[in-house]
Amino acid sequence: MTDADNSSGEGEYSPPTSKIVASKQNTIEAARLLLAQRRLYSRSKRWLALKTTGVLLIAITTPIASLLWPKTAVIWAGVATLWLFAGRTILTQLEKNTSAKAAAVQEIFDVLIFDMPSQGKRTPCPTLEEISSIAGDDDLVLSSAKEANLLDWYPIDTSQDGSVTIAICQRANASYSDRLLRTYANFWLGTVVFWAAILIGFGIWQRLSLATFLLGIFVPLLPAFLNAIEYWFGIRRAAADRSDLTTVIEDKLANNAQDLEPQDLLVWQSRLYTLRRDVPQVPDFIYKLKRKKNEAAMKSVASLLSARVTRSGESSDSNS
Repeated sequence: MTDADNSSGEGEYSPPTSKIVASKQNTIEAARLLLAQRRLYSRSKRWLALKTTGVLLIAITTPIASLLWPKTAVIWAGVATLWLFAGRTILTQLEKNTSAKAAAVQEIFDVLIFDMPSQGKRTPCPTLEEISSIAGDDDLVLSSAKEANLLDWYPIDTSQDGSVTIAICQRANASYSDRLLRTYANFWLGTVVFWAAILIGFGIWQRLSLATFLLGIFVPLLPAFLNAIEYWFGIRRAAADRSDLTTVIEDKLANNAQDLEPQDLLVWQSRLYTLRRDVPQVPDFIYKLKRKKNEAAMKSVASLLSARVTRSGESSDSNS
């Protein structure tokens, strides 16, 4: 399936009603896309997990081995360096390529339910056959999507104007993963700093030589620190972009929702795709840990924004 398959054609974009969006997001076609993107993201996270597990194992076991057998410090430093190279080249490329495919499928889902025209081919993008194979048997798609809590993907007020509903959905998308990213960054950085403090304290207590300390502790911890720094910089960039997009949508809804143009929705959708494609992945255990709280917040904010727009529209009508 390509973007063009879900396109409403070139020319003027006319957003569907909220009822249509709510109905479309629970169809077999939409559920198939959601299952495919979820499973592609899970595959991407497996590569991330492999890379992270290797880094953590090296960060934990190598310093201990070097401290117990100082003569092996050079060997363990070499192992850490090789894993750093493999993790930041091969494994990172596999992770990003798979997550980019997932982002493309999620974009197709949005284009389908928002009835948007094509904004260009998303690369890399799975073929129709790949999506169908990943999602599984059509007879089981809806039940699998329900079991995975993928139905009613977006919180939708069916009485609200379609353009407003789509804008609220886009805003929810921009803010949801930002919360996950910040949680994971704090977890990762906190773990690395905590372990580094223990090892440094132990090294000082044992009065290790500078060479043993550098080769046995610093070099093995370097991959973990580099990953932590990389995540922090990635999150700072992603957070800035998401915060900007969230603010733009909120301001539009709060101040002049009546002037919301279809072109605004197309521009925001394009930005959302870029954010999804380039954003660092968050492990499933963090996602599951925060899912209920984040989804509750997303639904609450969506209801709040919808109510504000409704009150603003009623106020404008009474003053006209």
